[in-house]
Amino acid sequence: MGERASFNMKNIWMRILVVLVLGIVIWHFITYLNDIFISEEYSRINHFFIAIITTILTFILIQSALKIDKIPWKQLGQGAFKKNIFSFFLGLLLWAIPASIGLFICVIFGWVEIKIHTNLNYLLMSILILFITVFLIEALPEEFIFRGYIYRYLNVVFPHWGTLILQTLLFSLFAYFIGAIYSVEQLQFIPSFAIILGVFRAISGSVWTSIGFHVAIMTAFQILGPIHGHFDVSGIMTLKLFAFILLPCVVGATVLSFIYSNHNWRKTEPLVS
Repeated sequence: MGERASFNMKNIWMRILVVLVLGIVIWHFITYLNDIFISEEYSRINHFFIAIITTILTFILIQSALKIDKIPWKQLGQGAFKKNIFSFFLGLLLWAIPASIGLFICVIFGWVEIKIHTNLNYLLMSILILFITVFLIEALPEEFIFRGYIYRYLNVVFPHWGTLILQTLLFSLFAYFIGAIYSVEQLQFIPSFAIILGVFRAISGSVWTSIGFHVAIMTAFQILGPIHGHFDVSGIMTLKLFAFILLPCVVGATVLSFIYSNHNWRKTEPLVS
């Protein structure tokens, strides 16, 4: 009585599948709230409050799972507060700097043309609100579940390279069941996105690195969309593929490999109290 649970392959998969299924339930509930409170007309305020609900429900899910196993949060790719902040901004900058360079290249060579339909102050405020909303509704909860809990538990029995593959499959399965794979583009993007987020988390050892990268790229994707009405973009697919995905992924993985040069892809890590 009171002792921490022992972990074998069967126990680990049972825990992962329970968290995965409950995560799918949470996202379907969030979709239901979206249908009720946002419907056809987009509302930043409603979107923001739904984002808060998503983070709260995810925190309750992970906290409950960890409490049952008597595992501390620090085991899920967490560190001291300063380290988490550093890792978050590292992930964010590993997207923002290459993406900015890629955007400049696309515009200079005429591959992309961007027209702005709003004033700078209003645009910056919209970006800030969307950034916080994406952080709460996507980046934080998805990374805590997949690159936090699921990645960490898989890594008990599988090396990092195997864990990377499995968390990609599970993330793709999750996306399918919540209706996020609705086109060929999404079918190509989601597994690739899971791989790069897993690489960032694995090499850095911190889930906050993947959170920073996740919130940066998805904020950029969404702010350019017609629903916000700030931009008219021609060559949007070139911009996304080259500037927002390819360049940051290659540069980010390379930079992290230099920073954390001792990372061992064949290593497994037991859970400790």
